[in-house]
Amino acid sequence: MEGFLTKFMRKAERDPLVPVGCGATLACLLAGLYTFHTGQAALSQKMMRARVVAQGATIVVLAVGTFGMSMAKDPANERPKGMHPIE
Repeated sequence: MEGFLTKFMRKAERDPLVPVGCGATLACLLAGLYTFHTGQAALSQKMMRARVVAQGATIVVLAVGTFGMSMAKDPANERPKGMHPIE
C-alpha cells in the first residue's frame, strides 16, 4: 500500500505547480489571519484577496494539468493497427 508521503511526491512530480499554489494559498491565509489578529484590517483584507487569487490560480493549474494529461496519448493503451476487439 502506498503511503501518504510517497503518493504526495508522485503526484507532485506530475503536477509540480499544484503544491506550490497550495503553499501560496496557505501562506496568504496565515498572513491574513495574523494581520487580522494584530489589528491591521486593511492589510488583512489584501491578504485575503491574495488568497483568493492564489486559490484561483491553483484551480486553473490543476484544470490545465488534468486536461493536458487526458489529451496525452499513452502508448501502453494503444492497439496495433488491424487489432480490433471482436464485438
